[in-house]
Amino acid sequence: MAQARVTVPFGTRRQARWLPFLSVALPGIGWILFGLYPSLATIFYSLTQYSGVPGTPLNFVGLSNYVNAFTKLFPALGADLKVTILYTAGVTILQNAAGLGLAFLLNRRRAAFGLYRALVFIPEIFSVIVVGAIFLLLFDPFEGPLEKMYRSLTGSTSAFFGSPHLALWLVVFVNVWMFAGYTMMIYIAGLRNIPHDIYEAGAVDGVGRWTRFRRITWPLLAPATTVNVFLTAMGSIGQYALILVLTDGQFGTRTIGMDMFTTAFGSSTQLGYGSMLAMIQFFLTLLIGGGLLLVLRRREVQL
Repeated sequence: MAQARVTVPFGTRRQARWLPFLSVALPGIGWILFGLYPSLATIFYSLTQYSGVPGTPLNFVGLSNYVNAFTKLFPALGADLKVTILYTAGVTILQNAAGLGLAFLLNRRRAAFGLYRALVFIPEIFSVIVVGAIFLLLFDPFEGPLEKMYRSLTGSTSAFFGSPHLALWLVVFVNVWMFAGYTMMIYIAGLRNIPHDIYEAGAVDGVGRWTRFRRITWPLLAPATTVNVFLTAMGSIGQYALILVLTDGQFGTRTIGMDMFTTAFGSSTQLGYGSMLAMIQFFLTLLIGGGLLLVLRRREVQL
């Protein structure tokens, strides 16, 4: 009597032996091609004076790009780092404040509030080009509606995105407007994980709203705060797309990410020096991200 063929959920038993290896191999190949190889290529190109133009010589110069960046070219690099830190700090603080405030306003489980949450979240799915075009029209220094409003209130005009005093903070505002909905959703999830029994116990003890927030809500939101602060800061350090659309890196908005992009892929490409800037951005991200995780995770443990 012939033995019945044993099958498994994803084919025969023989196929099931190599299926796990195939499942790991496919994403592994993708990671090698689109993750590991570009990273190793960036490290290598940062040690060259390669322009990035096919056919041009690939001159290996070792650490010369790094030495130049931190010596004779440091004024430009220092200005980029200063703008990057200001931009990251501004976005991180304001976006988390806006997201937390919206989470408190829209945390109710009602159909209308679900619609409001969706409306707040919608900018997250817009492309950077669409968002940039909207705000460039709103802040147009000649015929924009906000320019007309500003002129009627103050009697003067403003360059807005063309102003060295306002441009950076307007880009921060646009970034916050675009991604505050994502931050809000994480805070709402954190608020809904707080047991209601704790609030009821606080109400019995006569705890006021501010004390309830400071002693109960804010400490128990520590995991959501860690996630939001970390993601916001890490996304802000490498931001260049929104800055490219709104100001093209001019008027005091040139972050290290923007400098890296224009140097490596601009009109006069210097892929070697741009790769070196990418490595500096990586180490800056590692330093700030590691510091934030250390402080925020320690805060979670203490609370």
